[in-house]
Amino acid sequence: MNIFRMTYYLVSISFKDFGFWFWTLCYPLLLTGLFIMTASNMTGGGIENIDVGIQKDQELTEVIEEIDFINMTVMTEDEAVTGMKEGEISGYIHGDNTLLVTETGFDQTVLEMVINQIEKIESAGIPYENYDFEAQFIEENSQEAQPEAVLFYSLIAMIAFYGIFSGIEFMSSMQPNLDPMGARFAASPYSKIKFLSASVLGALMLNLATNIFILAVIIILYKINLFTELWPTLFLLFIANLTGIGLGLIIGLIPKINAGMKTTISVIFIIGLAALSGLMGPFIKIILIENNLMWVNTLNPLARLTDTMYKINFLRNYDDYWATIGMLIVYAAVFFGITLLALRRKQYDSI
Repeated sequence: MNIFRMTYYLVSISFKDFGFWFWTLCYPLLLTGLFIMTASNMTGGGIENIDVGIQKDQELTEVIEEIDFINMTVMTEDEAVTGMKEGEISGYIHGDNTLLVTETGFDQTVLEMVINQIEKIESAGIPYENYDFEAQFIEENSQEAQPEAVLFYSLIAMIAFYGIFSGIEFMSSMQPNLDPMGARFAASPYSKIKFLSASVLGALMLNLATNIFILAVIIILYKINLFTELWPTLFLLFIANLTGIGLGLIIGLIPKINAGMKTTISVIFIIGLAALSGLMGPFIKIILIENNLMWVNTLNPLARLTDTMYKINFLRNYDDYWATIGMLIVYAAVFFGITLLALRRKQYDSI
């Protein structure tokens, strides 16, 4: 049996599974409709003004005053801290051009980018009086800069990892103690490397198909254009799919637990990671995690994927792009390596 025939055989297994279609297609579409109803303002409006405090006689005062979407107020640091806690301002600019914030979010990211861009102009030797005050710090590109977009990016990150379900199904069906087909596979001379390759290829085809369908629904049906950088985003999702599949293969290796229970465990795990990345709103992501346990989302692949998609599409910021891809590739390599090692070593007394 060649690898393509094996891929077709494995794909047909998941294709006939109702649970697979529910979690990879129906459930994300249901969430998408819910987000549309709760975040309807994404389809209209522009960049809202950002309120910021600034130290008296700060050298950037004249520059900041000329930026239309920033409302500047001169104040002391103590007044600024109070204002940020009460939600009156988004940040405070010190005399040394550093930005003081009490939380992270869209406004704070924009302020940081504005200050960095001004400093680059200064380092290039261009005097402030020659600065182009008409320059746009944010290029909208028909893209509404609404923080609610994080919900959609988190949802897309979650479904990119839904290859986990195909990985579980393929691996569970090939274990002799869990499925009769696994007994036939174990008794055959078929290469485990070819089987692993066929499993990954089949899962990738299925999950990419559902991903593209959901993205098409969001963009065409609901008319929400989340992607100004489409091809870099698709490449990011492709790598994320591989990582999700690898995670599914690892979970599928767990002995003495059927595929249904493994799927339940995976659903809870993935939704938990998505909640930490912003799927349930900004409170968990910003207040609980980024302000207290930042290292959690540094290691959370869904949080990294969500933040990177947001940055490249809303802010044209590629600073974390390759770092995120590198992290996902490392995770995938570890998952596939462990799976292959486990398959090569696994033996059964009887089939």
